[in-house]
Amino acid sequence: MGTIRIFASVLLISIYTIVSYNILVEHVETKKLVQQVIRFCLTLLLMYFVFRGKKWAVVIFTFLFLVGSITALLSLFSNAPGAGKIPLVVMVLIYALAVYHLNFSKSFKEYFKSVST
Repeated sequence: MGTIRIFASVLLISIYTIVSYNILVEHVETKKLVQQVIRFCLTLLLMYFVFRGKKWAVVIFTFLFLVGSITALLSLFSNAPGAGKIPLVVMVLIYALAVYHLNFSKSFKEYFKSVST
């Protein structure tokens, strides 16, 4: 159940990123929007492979969540206003929680053992 909640949070972060980026720009760039939708679909695909018990998908997700956490953490020190940093804090927390869950959670390890046979 924890995995579903974490993955739902990750998907919400992705949707928030897509929507907020496209609201902030004056003219929606089709190329950028297509890239964002493809990224979202690849995220869903990776989640599917994690649920199917593929270790490589867990490794890729761990790497991407670590990079995302570090990038968001570094962005917190930018000159953005305080309220603009709230999504970054949420992103750091959710991605760090995802890294912990995918690599150290006993319940996920048990689930992963049961589906990867």
